[in-house]
Amino acid sequence: MTLRVLIVDDEPLARARLRTLLGDCADPTAQVVAEAGNATQAMDLITRERFDLALIDIHMPGADGLKLAQAMRGVDRPPMVVFV
Repeated sequence: MTLRVLIVDDEPLARARLRTLLGDCADPTAQVVAEAGNATQAMDLITRERFDLALIDIHMPGADGLKLAQAMRGVDRPPMVVFV
Protein backbone atom coordinates (compact mmCIF):
# COMPACT_ATOMS: atom_id res chain seq x y z
CA MET A 1 0.00 0.00 0.00
CA THR A 2 1.26 3.47 -0.86
CA LEU A 3 -0.05 6.52 1.00
CA ARG A 4 -0.98 9.49 -1.19
CA VAL A 5 0.34 12.52 0.68
CA LEU A 6 -0.33 16.26 0.47
CA ILE A 7 2.24 18.57 2.08
CA VAL A 8 0.96 21.99 3.17
CA ASP A 9 3.55 24.49 4.40
CA ASP A 10 4.33 28.08 3.50
CA GLU A 11 8.10 27.43 3.72
CA PRO A 12 9.65 25.69 0.68
CA LEU A 13 12.54 24.33 2.79
CA ALA A 14 10.12 22.73 5.24
CA ARG A 15 8.24 21.08 2.35
CA ALA A 16 11.54 19.79 0.96
CA ARG A 17 12.51 18.32 4.33
CA LEU A 18 9.15 16.57 4.66
CA ARG A 19 9.55 15.15 1.13
CA THR A 20 12.95 13.76 2.13
CA LEU A 21 11.59 12.21 5.32
CA LEU A 22 8.68 10.64 3.47
CA GLY A 23 11.10 9.17 0.94
CA ASP A 24 12.55 7.09 3.77
CA CYS A 25 9.18 5.50 4.60
CA ALA A 26 9.14 1.82 3.71
CA ASP A 27 6.04 0.30 5.28
CA PRO A 28 3.78 1.74 4.13
CA THR A 29 5.48 3.69 1.39
CA ALA A 30 4.47 7.31 0.92
CA GLN A 31 4.14 9.23 -2.33
CA VAL A 32 3.99 13.03 -2.23
CA VAL A 33 1.26 13.64 -4.78
CA ALA A 34 1.03 17.42 -4.31
CA GLU A 35 2.25 20.38 -2.30
CA ALA A 36 0.57 23.61 -1.29
CA GLY A 37 2.04 26.81 0.10
CA ASN A 38 -1.14 27.95 1.85
CA ALA A 39 -4.59 26.80 2.97
CA THR A 40 -6.37 28.12 -0.14
CA GLN A 41 -4.14 26.12 -2.47
CA ALA A 42 -4.54 23.07 -0.26
CA MET A 43 -8.35 23.22 -0.29
CA ASP A 44 -8.33 23.53 -4.07
CA LEU A 45 -6.20 20.38 -4.31
CA ILE A 46 -8.25 18.48 -1.73
CA THR A 47 -11.50 19.14 -3.60
CA ARG A 48 -9.97 17.88 -6.89
CA GLU A 49 -7.86 14.92 -5.76
CA ARG A 50 -7.94 12.17 -3.17
CA PHE A 51 -5.23 12.09 -0.51
CA ASP A 52 -4.75 9.57 2.29
CA LEU A 53 -2.72 11.95 4.44
CA ALA A 54 -2.15 15.68 4.72
CA LEU A 55 0.90 17.02 6.55
CA ILE A 56 -0.13 20.53 7.56
CA ASP A 57 1.87 23.39 9.04
CA ILE A 58 -0.08 24.96 11.91
CA HIS A 59 1.34 28.49 11.52
CA MET A 60 0.83 29.90 8.04
CA PRO A 61 -0.08 33.39 6.81
CA GLY A 62 -3.80 33.83 6.18
CA ALA A 63 -5.81 30.78 7.16
CA ASP A 64 -3.66 28.65 9.45
CA GLY A 65 -3.45 24.87 9.57
CA LEU A 66 -6.20 24.58 12.18
CA LYS A 67 -8.65 26.50 10.00
CA LEU A 68 -7.67 24.34 7.04
CA ALA A 69 -8.36 21.17 9.01
CA GLN A 70 -11.71 22.57 10.06
CA ALA A 71 -12.60 23.41 6.44
CA MET A 72 -11.61 19.90 5.36
CA ARG A 73 -14.45 18.48 7.45
CA GLY A 74 -16.85 19.49 4.68
CA VAL A 75 -15.01 17.46 2.03
CA ASP A 76 -16.13 13.99 1.06
CA ARG A 77 -13.47 11.55 2.33
CA PRO A 78 -10.99 14.09 3.74
CA PRO A 79 -7.41 12.91 4.32
CA MET A 80 -6.08 12.09 7.74
CA VAL A 81 -4.19 15.07 9.19
CA VAL A 82 -0.82 15.35 10.89
CA PHE A 83 0.15 18.83 12.07
CA VAL A 84 3.80 19.74 11.58
